Amino acid sequence: MSLSFRQLQVVRAVCRHGSVIGAASALGISQPAVSMMLRDCTRAAGFPLFLRKQGRLQPTMETSSLMTDLDRIFDGVERVGRLLEDMRDTKVGMIQIAATPTLAENLLPPAVTAFKQTRPGVQITIHSMDNISVVNSVINEHVDFGLVLSPLAHFDAQLFELCSAELVCVVHPDNPLAARTQVTPKDLESYPLISFSRSLPLGMLVEKTFRDAGVPRRITLEVNQSSVACALARAGAGVAIVDPFWLMENRDHGLVRLKVQPRTKVVAQVLMPKNSNLSRPTRILIAELRKVAKRAIM
Repeated sequence: MSLSFRQLQVVRAVCRHGSVIGAASALGISQPAVSMMLRDCTRAAGFPLFLRKQGRLQPTMETSSLMTDLDRIFDGVERVGRLLEDMRDTKVGMIQIAATPTLAENLLPPAVTAFKQTRPGVQITIHSMDNISVVNSVINEHVDFGLVLSPLAHFDAQLFELCSAELVCVVHPDNPLAARTQVTPKDLESYPLISFSRSLPLGMLVEKTFRDAGVPRRITLEVNQSSVACALARAGAGVAIVDPFWLMENRDHGLVRLKVQPRTKVVAQVLMPKNSNLSRPTRILIAELRKVAKRAIM
């Protein structure tokens, strides 16, 4: 006959406190209840568990040999209890994120920093990659969620808007366009254009902006990241139309930022597996991202 968890608790408590009174106090139960369980334990074990010496209950040699294992069991139970407590308070866990470089470098850092201030035990891994790779990582459930830029083709996943802003033009301060507050694709015709491939979301948006204005988009320098486009514009290599997220944190130093007409909206989106059941820490981090995004576009 085996001993129940509660009976093992009583045996351990009596061993540690040397008396029924001490064990009862430690366990928060009555002395008669401890005495009764000790009798049941002895009967179930089939041999004496304690001997009374000088007014104290002394564990027998057999019982003493069990204490190491009992301590290991109860220490493990206590650890599980603490872990559950931390999980309830969202202080532990793991979050895997895939994001495009612009969002990984601009929206995620302040959100992650704010999140980690109160939840340092949560491990966060950020994978920076292009839009399609983010989508594949999410669909294959390699990450908890992804951050992408629109436009995005329909995929078998959940998608919702994090924030939106408008494309902007950046030029070197010495460029004649720098004196303006806004430009149109027609204004950019006579300048070397730094832009993105049509296969990229930003490239599609810029292409649409030029098409809506009835102006052909002639790319002089093709890039795949806003950071590179801005660096080239800062060096005076041409003019660029980029997403505004890259220009957070005063990254427009050495550049003049101009509004683009017609206005073209670019959307930062959260992508999640279709049947996603996000952990509480993940939901809290996404809420932090919303706060950062809201501040960024104000």
